Formats: sequence, C-alpha cells, structure tokens
Amino acid sequence: QVAFQRMAALEQAAQALREARDAASGQVGRLAVGFAGTMLYRGLPQMLRRFQAAHPRLALTLRELSSSEQIVELKHGRLDVGFAHVAHAPAGLVGLLVSSQAFVACLPAAHALARRRRLPLAALAGEPLALVSREVSPDYHARILHACQAAGFAPQPLHELRHWLSVVSLVSQGLGVALVPAALQQAGLAGAAFVPVADPHGELPRYETRCLWQPARDQPALGLLLQAVREGAPAG
Repeated sequence: QVAFQRMAALEQAAQALREARDAASGQVGRLAVGFAGTMLYRGLPQMLRRFQAAHPRLALTLRELSSSEQIVELKHGRLDVGFAHVAHAPAGLVGLLVSSQAFVACLPAAHALARRRRLPLAALAGEPLALVSREVSPDYHARILHACQAAGFAPQPLHELRHWLSVVSLVSQGLGVALVPAALQQAGLAGAAFVPVADPHGELPRYETRCLWQPARDQPALGLLLQAVREGAPAG
C-alpha cells in the first residue's frame, strides 16, 4: 500500500512537471483572438484550424469585432491578438500585414453596369453608395470617400452599415452600389454582382489587414500563434 502511494505521488509530481513545462513553452493555455468578419474569406479559419491541430491543448477563443473595437480591446489587454483592417499599426501596438486586396464594385445583379468587365470609379457617380460606417472602420470609410471625391463626385445618399456583409446584402436587394473588398465575392450572396474597378491613378486604396498585438505581452502561447501567422503572411 505504501509503495503504491509513493508511486502515485511520483506520478502526480511528474504530471505536474509536464504541465508546468508545457505551460512555459506555450503548449497549453488560452488565447483570445479578435477578427473582422471579412477574414472568414481570407484564410483565417484555415490557418487557425492548422494551428489547433498542431497545438491541441492550446484553446483559442474567437471574437468577431470591428477594427476599432479590436484596437480598444487589445490596448486594455482583453485580446491577445487581433486581425483588423487598418492601414498601419496604431500607437502602442505592433502590426504584421497578413492580407492586401483590391476593392471591387458591388452592384445589384440587374444593374446595367453589372455586365461590364471593368468600371471607372466615376461610373458610380449619382448612385446611392453603401459602405461601413465611420465608427466601425474610420480609416477605410474616409479613404473610400476621398477616392470618390478624387474621381469627381461626392456620394449621395450615403448608406452606412456595421458589416461588409451587410453592405453586400443591401446592394443585393437593389438599394445601392458599393465598393467592397474583393474577398467578399466568396460570400455567395444571390443578387449581387462584382466588377473590377479601373483605377489608373491609384484613387482606391488597397484593403489591408494586419495582425495586431501588444509588444510588451510576454506570453509563450502568443509567440507560437504569431509564428504561424508569419508563416502564412504574404512575402514582402
């Protein structure tokens, strides 16, 4: 009986040592990951699935948040990492470019312009424009409006929504046109057509997504996730 108890105690000690070692190396624990909805069409689920397969004891908690909400949560330590649509890393955070895509015109499928192979941006003049609100994505809200002004028109009326998928859904119902990230073509919403935009003068920005985190956040598990992100990031 005494020998059995000693063996059990030794096994418990060994298990505790293994767990401590795994925790120190980042193999066990939990990470809070924020993401903007369009990342569901830019390879994020596949990357996270591969990461989970490689680190099955490391749990990921996913939170869909706007880019501005993610920045607030990261700075307050309520997220470990975020995937936000920003042109540069905000002050206090480090950013890694993980996606860069063009904007395309999104039109009701029955619209006369929907059959064009390519559109000049000015072709959208006079059309009701839908886009994400300034509160949700202030950077791209401002840059899209600036691009329209550079093309010679100010969109009126202007429909502001909280999600890019809502923008595409509204367009599919015939209530406006939009400029949306190209990845949303994969959403498969009936009634919406997508047409590339001729942009010889670079009026439209690229729609960039960055992985963001606090540089002072010393967490082995975070290091493992960032390594996986770097391996999947675009070259250059």
